[in-house]
Amino acid sequence: MLKSKTRFPRLSNNFIVPKKKVRSIMKALSKILTSRAWKFTFMTIFFSGTCLMHNYIFAQYQEMVARLTEAEIRTVIPILKAEAAQYTNYVESNEKLTELKYQLFLDIQSGKTDPLEWLKQHTKRIIVPPGAIYLPDCSREETIKGWEVYIEDKELGGKPTAVPTAIFTFGKDFPAINNHLLGDNITNESYNKFTENPYDATNPSFEKMRSFIKDADSFYTKNGFSIHYSDFLPVATAFSFSHPVDEGLISGFLNMFDWTFLDPSYPDVLKQCRSYIMGPVIEIRAKYELLDKFFGSRADNNSNDENKGISLKKAGITEDRYALIVNSLLMVRRDGENPEGIEVPSLDFTPTTQEEKELAKVVEMMRHDALARKDNVKLYNKFKTELDPILDILEKHMGGE
Repeated sequence: MLKSKTRFPRLSNNFIVPKKKVRSIMKALSKILTSRAWKFTFMTIFFSGTCLMHNYIFAQYQEMVARLTEAEIRTVIPILKAEAAQYTNYVESNEKLTELKYQLFLDIQSGKTDPLEWLKQHTKRIIVPPGAIYLPDCSREETIKGWEVYIEDKELGGKPTAVPTAIFTFGKDFPAINNHLLGDNITNESYNKFTENPYDATNPSFEKMRSFIKDADSFYTKNGFSIHYSDFLPVATAFSFSHPVDEGLISGFLNMFDWTFLDPSYPDVLKQCRSYIMGPVIEIRAKYELLDKFFGSRADNNSNDENKGISLKKAGITEDRYALIVNSLLMVRRDGENPEGIEVPSLDFTPTTQEEKELAKVVEMMRHDALARKDNVKLYNKFKTELDPILDILEKHMGGE
């Protein structure tokens, strides 16, 4: 671990920004830490923060490893068990919810469940103006659109879901639509060009459609619905509607012309909807509040954090100390596989410059941590049988699995 004295470029807290300063210290440390194991450990800690969320420099030389005591381990074991159990419950709740959502997707995809019928079963006020025609096939594809992504990309690891959506048309073609920009076979290029200029506002049919929108507005208003016009579309061409009895559960939207159904990114939607939506369209969609009500809420991870906070307070342990203990336990479990591999770094010279003194502080902290790790290995073995299954669960949680 020894290396001859090395001089480093002068650093100044007043003129060197923190990140540049850290990079300089890191490079210098890599020179004095000749052990490959320590270089790797330091680089891992510095770049990924796998042992703790803060690196040495930015944490102002805070300790990376807790020197554990038997009393402290006994105190945190019940808290660790509770946290692991709560996490397991949260994961199982999510998995159950995922399966329920996937089943709804399968039921709608197969035709077993119709989106409009599902919406009517779970809400109280779904009505449309006279002349509106329901499009079951179009509704089905709009409800499950995007499922191809899950099938093609296995790395997503999830399952497709469905958002029940009912689509209605009025059988009215909108002559002002610039169909010539779309072509017979809609491509991404033609679709993007079309969205820049979807219809001719000077066409006489444009005002007729506005009149139609006003009539639909009147229909919903008379039936107790609230109307809100879009700020992002031309005036009086589209509005959303909702009824107090279903507030927050479903969203309704009427558009003079909704070109999103023509997006070639969703070929099944395009295939089933194109022939029917070249004019006014109503879309009634379930909101996530309704889906949560139907499927049941997942376990509340926030309450888990609150429970843990209460337990730590009773035990007289801060959140920061607990995090350090957990990371130290995870580290010592790995150290236990090869305790002889824990090397203790040192310097072979007396620091004189400010830069060398800063480096000495870091190396001393690393030395402190290495010695703590050695002691922790001996202590961990006493609780290994009890801690290993708990840490298995927490490690998955911390790793985002």
